[in-house]
Amino acid sequence: MVQLFVKSLHSKTLSFDFPADTSIWQLRKQLAEVEGVPLAALRIGSSVTDLGDEKSIGDLDSQFLFTSLRLMGGAKKKRKKSFTKPKKIKHKKKKVPLAVLKYYKVSDDGKVTRLRRTCPNPTCGPGVFMAAHRGRQYCGKCGLTYVSEGK
Repeated sequence: MVQLFVKSLHSKTLSFDFPADTSIWQLRKQLAEVEGVPLAALRIGSSVTDLGDEKSIGDLDSQFLFTSLRLMGGAKKKRKKSFTKPKKIKHKKKKVPLAVLKYYKVSDDGKVTRLRRTCPNPTCGPGVFMAAHRGRQYCGKCGLTYVSEGK
């Protein structure tokens, strides 16, 4: 009698006692009944190799076996997709030197006036200016927008 330890499909270790002249096919048949899978789909392996049905249990070099299922394979490789349009070029932010000069104007008599409107939203606070677009004023921090009637 040879004692075999088989790691099942559900990661449980099963113990079997068989005579040494029992074939691998008979072991596979019993494991298929225990696991509830078709006999043709069940594979038995020992360390690295897949065991054939014609071998007997006495010929095995290890008493620790594992089970797995056959995989459906042989499909062709996917063709690489050829793109027709070029990739979208992302926007790059331009660094404006001395950008503060856009926000204030110094008159001849030394008086400083604001050119841009400050955002009145309490989350922004003082010092956050609204962008001056053609028909609107927009705060980039909170998203507040004022649309002007006369373009």
